[in-house]
Amino acid sequence: MTDDQTGIAPPRRGRRWLRRGFGCLGIVLALLIIAFFALGGPGIISSMRGPAAPFDPAHVPPAPDYARKGAWLALAGRPGQERSTTPGVVPIDEAQAPADVFFIAPTTYKGSPVWNGAYDAPYEQTPLNPPVLLEQASVFNGCCRIYAPHYRQATLAGLGKSPPAVELAYSDVAAAFRYYIAHLNHGRPFILASHSQGTGHAIKLLQAEILGTPIKDRMIAAYLIGGYIPDSFADLGLPTCDAPLQTRCVLSYNTNQTGRTGARILIDNKTYWWRGAMKSSGQAKAICVNPLNWRREGAAPASANEGAMPFPQPPFRDGPTTLAALVPHLTGAVCHDGLLDVDIPWSAPSGFIDKLSILYGSYHLGDYGVFYANLRRNARDRVAAWVAAHPVAKP
Repeated sequence: MTDDQTGIAPPRRGRRWLRRGFGCLGIVLALLIIAFFALGGPGIISSMRGPAAPFDPAHVPPAPDYARKGAWLALAGRPGQERSTTPGVVPIDEAQAPADVFFIAPTTYKGSPVWNGAYDAPYEQTPLNPPVLLEQASVFNGCCRIYAPHYRQATLAGLGKSPPAVELAYSDVAAAFRYYIAHLNHGRPFILASHSQGTGHAIKLLQAEILGTPIKDRMIAAYLIGGYIPDSFADLGLPTCDAPLQTRCVLSYNTNQTGRTGARILIDNKTYWWRGAMKSSGQAKAICVNPLNWRREGAAPASANEGAMPFPQPPFRDGPTTLAALVPHLTGAVCHDGLLDVDIPWSAPSGFIDKLSILYGSYHLGDYGVFYANLRRNARDRVAAWVAAHPVAKP
């Protein structure tokens, strides 16, 4: 073997280095292949491809009837997983709760390639329903009654390729909200909360059903997490939250590993509902409010993180349960260029490093869990601030 440029054979040490280098490259490639399949590679590709036939409104799953209890993922008065708490913590008595939460869940459907999942799909097709209730919705059981509708979610393929599938999903969310306001809310103050796909629907719900109506006066705050929220909501009379006790404001963030950019897919080049139509250009900056200090600017140290929750793992029991103990001071956070940068160490306990964080540097699945105690306290504090400033309608 000779060097292509000099014609001189490399020294023995060089040959050993080359063999060692190619050996390391082979190991890296093998690990990447193993990781691809272990992280659901073929399934991910299949789910993103979608069905062969285009969206057909004549062949969609039946619509939910929100007068029926089974149409609700979480429903006040029904002891569900969202009533779970960490050790030593007791949820608020729903009869004494001064406010409600209307929570729009993220994508939990992981079934066969379809544009929209059935709202009542079984656990095998919606395995993320329990973690959403345990890690996300339960944040609000210290202050509020919790209402979260099932809806015909757009699948991953639907979100990326089929606007009609997204519109069908939104139509269910809007129908659920209207039913909630007409039959379940009874004039009470409420928080609007969401994650991921739910946050995309919340952008339109705010504009079509809340802002510019008397309902706006009862909305304590909007916690629209894990998706793109434009900072131009202030133009519609809903400012971005910039203080821990501020009410009638909107907050959002997307948790990202410092120094990586994969999570930008959640906030860059988005198409979203704005002022009565879909908007795909001239995008406003994404809102980022730091959940460790509830400000738009400035870093917060890990010491400000009161407790993070590991992502819940099966098996799951029905009804309320005791959640895993929280991990204090897991990470600090800082809003940077539209993302919430964190530094979760590789030595962190199980349940914080996941597929998305390894591949993309996105802690999307932990948007609520990484800041669980801070979110729980803040929801309670904002409700208390609202109640102190407004007479609360009796249920």
